[in-house]
Amino acid sequence: MARSPEEALMYAGHFAAGLAMKATAPRTPTWPLLLGVGFLDVLFGVFVVAGVEHVRLTPGHAPGFSLDFIDWSHSLVMSAVWGVVYALAFVRRGAAVAAWCWAAVFSHFVLDLLMHPGDLAVSPHSEAHVGLGLWTRWPTGWWYFELAFVALCGAYYIVRARRDGTFGGHAWWVVGIVLALHVTNSPWLSPTG
Repeated sequence: MARSPEEALMYAGHFAAGLAMKATAPRTPTWPLLLGVGFLDVLFGVFVVAGVEHVRLTPGHAPGFSLDFIDWSHSLVMSAVWGVVYALAFVRRGAAVAAWCWAAVFSHFVLDLLMHPGDLAVSPHSEAHVGLGLWTRWPTGWWYFELAFVALCGAYYIVRARRDGTFGGHAWWVVGIVLALHVTNSPWLSPTG
């Protein structure tokens, strides 16, 4: 049984974006980019535990929760602010590295904007929410859309790795791990199926 749109999650697409950034900026260390694309989700987890953001448990439905209030970690304004905070940690590595770190964090919002069904606030406690809603408009097609995005970013990463000689022989493995992560998020592998 396929997951319902409200059960959809994006993980691999964020990491694929980090790989594309690494390929574009090969002198930027990989780990800050890959941590940066997931930084908002780390904050989300911390804020939920602290009671600042709220999810509603939905037993029997993957992933087991509904996003009720995620304004402090995932709103447009706060995504930009958290990007600045994250980038400041890497300023000593140079302005270009810090800028790419900001882009990694903010890319999370941009990709979520495509997928989320209008539940991303413009700013904390804002009445205005955005989201193009591929999850709801394209119940299983979102998975193929993200797969294509992962494949394109992965191919770009591998081509640049071979051309630049900067990533050794590990590029295929890294892309394989990101693709495997996407496959595990398949709507047909739903634990509720």
